[in-house]
Amino acid sequence: MAENGRLGELDSLRGIASMSVVLYHSASLLGIMAALPWLYHSPLQILLAGHQAVIFFFLLSGFVLALPFAEGKSRGYGNFMLRRLIRLYPPYIVSLAFGLILRLLCYRVPINDLWSRPIGWVPILQHVFMIDQFHQQYFNPVVWSLVMEMRIALLFPFIIWFVMRANWMWSCLIGFVLSICGILLHVRYQESIDFFTNYYDTAHYVFMFVVGAIMAKHRHRLVDYFKSLRIVTRLVLGIVAFIVYTWGNNLGWDHWGLEGNLVSDWFTMLTSSFFIIAALASVRFKSVLHWRPIAFVGRVSYSLYLVHLVVLIALMNLFTNQSSILYPDDYEKYYISPYLLLVGTVGLSLALAALSYRYVELPSIRLGRYLMGGRVKRQNYQGEMSAK
Repeated sequence: MAENGRLGELDSLRGIASMSVVLYHSASLLGIMAALPWLYHSPLQILLAGHQAVIFFFLLSGFVLALPFAEGKSRGYGNFMLRRLIRLYPPYIVSLAFGLILRLLCYRVPINDLWSRPIGWVPILQHVFMIDQFHQQYFNPVVWSLVMEMRIALLFPFIIWFVMRANWMWSCLIGFVLSICGILLHVRYQESIDFFTNYYDTAHYVFMFVVGAIMAKHRHRLVDYFKSLRIVTRLVLGIVAFIVYTWGNNLGWDHWGLEGNLVSDWFTMLTSSFFIIAALASVRFKSVLHWRPIAFVGRVSYSLYLVHLVVLIALMNLFTNQSSILYPDDYEKYYISPYLLLVGTVGLSLALAALSYRYVELPSIRLGRYLMGGRVKRQNYQGEMSAK
């Protein structure tokens, strides 16, 4: 158990997933994955499983957010939303401002349509208020997942109310139906909606939050069951989970088009659930996750996720050889090696994430505790007065 009741092993898992997103975006945009195709066939591919990591984030969010409800410590819808807003919103807004500033200072060449759309008040307001199905590539392209998180947070107390009272199979079935509806609607209207921030994907991702909440409700049984397994069985399940998580998103589903890619999220979710339970139940796995470098990345994982792509795009703009755009056969694309750009992205992103964690995240967390403390004291006082 980490400080203030936090589960440090789960923070570490989130940190590993965040780092895989950083490496995935860096290797993809810099052309490293295309230059080293053997990575797809090696265990190192798990370090580049960027989309799988986002599915893991959604599942883990459902699990962690449901824990207070499962322990009978919830304090109502208003308190839940206040804590969620204070936890997510300040780093989110800072990352948007950071993306806007770096775009104004560094933008020189188009990179996969990133930063190339004209800045205006409409996209700024859409980003600030997380409204509409807006295009996320104006300032910080990773914000689409935060939009999903906030939309689902608005519904989560109602979701958890049902999950805590219903049989787990009914809860899972309803989440599954929502996912199917979201997938079918996304496929049906994919030409007229944004690929990332559309409302249909929100319904699809609700399934991950539901499963995470079910796991939180039954976590003691799941942990006890895992501990009852023989070492060989745990090892086999771990290998299967590793294989499905790492390659299941890439093998075969492309033949089914968009719906195949979205359906593959179900298998990513299932294997991610294994890693969460293993982190809680396995002493060996937990000790690895509490290793200080991994624990550090876990602590700053939210800020790392928010800043890394902005850093990468800025570095690519600064070090792109503009002559290579006009004469690609005669010029190197970058002034320095793309591998150095990858290392620079990782190092600079970690440094900025540490600063953001200290000066943005921690103050917002303290503010949330202070406000929540005040609300709880007022509620207790009102309860005492009404009792009198």
